[in-house]
Amino acid sequence: MKRIRLGIIATVIALSLAVLSSCSTVGALFRANISGLPYWYYNPTMGAGRDMTAIVCEGSGTTLRQAELAAYEETITRLSDMLGYRLGQESYRELSVLGTITQYGVTINDRFETSAEGKTTVYLQVLIDSAILDAATSDETRRRSTLSAKVEQLVLAGDEYVKNGMELKAVQNYMKAMAEGFGEDFIDDEYGFGELYPVVMELLSGIDVSIESKHPETAGCTVYVARRGTFVSSAVNSAEIRATYKAVDTRGTVYDDFFVYVTDQEGLFSFNSINNSMVRIGEVVFSLNLGAELEALASKVGEDRISDLRALIDSKTVSFDYYKVYQMGSIATAVIEHDIHGYVTGVTDISEYIASSLFSDGSEAMPFYAELDEEEDVLYEFLHSGRTENCLLVVRMGVTDVVQSRNDVCAASAEGIVVLYSRDSEVPLYRSEIINASAFAATEDLAVSEAFKRLADIALSLIKAVYV
Repeated sequence: MKRIRLGIIATVIALSLAVLSSCSTVGALFRANISGLPYWYYNPTMGAGRDMTAIVCEGSGTTLRQAELAAYEETITRLSDMLGYRLGQESYRELSVLGTITQYGVTINDRFETSAEGKTTVYLQVLIDSAILDAATSDETRRRSTLSAKVEQLVLAGDEYVKNGMELKAVQNYMKAMAEGFGEDFIDDEYGFGELYPVVMELLSGIDVSIESKHPETAGCTVYVARRGTFVSSAVNSAEIRATYKAVDTRGTVYDDFFVYVTDQEGLFSFNSINNSMVRIGEVVFSLNLGAELEALASKVGEDRISDLRALIDSKTVSFDYYKVYQMGSIATAVIEHDIHGYVTGVTDISEYIASSLFSDGSEAMPFYAELDEEEDVLYEFLHSGRTENCLLVVRMGVTDVVQSRNDVCAASAEGIVVLYSRDSEVPLYRSEIINASAFAATEDLAVSEAFKRLADIALSLIKAVYV
């Protein structure tokens, strides 16, 4: 009897649940019969399937097409709200043309139209794959959470930098935060562009970069970064300053080189070029190392929004001219010339040309005539010649090709190598890679001579950068 009573109770409960679950269906059918609208308008999930999310969207217009487009637009809006971010035109185009959005498993399952008083209304039963919707929503939630945390961390770290007298580090963080968070409406206002931009402008306005001491003869100086108008220590530590200058590569080509220095606790750093190929006479430009942050910010917010910031950063640039003197003493120049067959010519013109150029530039230089084939042999002869120069420059060059054109113009190509020795060591102070040059002239001899002279000019560029 007890088991029978339990069975009766279970049956009653099951019937009650079935009746309750069918109420919404019955209600939808009842209201649909009265209003003339489809049943799914009142219960979108009817016939949708267990794994689908269903919504009803509608749109009205004076024509059927206008009503359809309005219904599609509402579908895009509703789906965007569900995902947490706005869908683009590609999704709208796919929906309006094909009735689907494949990326999110969206399909139009049914539609209904009504017309009254010159107005047409289109109703859509839209089905969305629940698993795809959940995954997309989760991805966006994670993206927002990650980005919000990143921006907040950048700003809070920037605040700590300000407290510790590291204003330029703070500016770097604030600029990164502005770039990361711009256009994201979920980022807190206090971490947004509108709040951080004035802070960056104020911090940079109070920063001064100056050159405390200059040593033009060695291209060295001391740079000081400080803040104005404070009662505490004015030194800005850990400030990144970019030093830019000209240098010469192994082929004699001048290029822009740079190195980033960081100030110490006193707001200072000493500049001495770590590039031995820095040109002998030139200019060193010191600027705030904010280029990467500035370009990233400009790409996100637009150049017009940061034009005053760019101008302010540029205004902090300082520079100084230098003229490195030759400190290695006197130099002898030896050029080994080879003809197109590889034989040493014994011509001394280029030795004299290089020595004269160095002498005109302030060096004590004299040619050393050598008819030997190898640099080491020239060095040996120099060391046993009674000459007293501190250094020996050996340039070995030869003709690689000579061509005469149809209009009687000759073209000559040549290559060479540059080696610099100190008389105190047989190990070269400097050895270049192979350098190349070519020239045109009316005769073969003139073309070769001009090509050799161009090689000599390249050698001079290299030596003026190294021999100081």
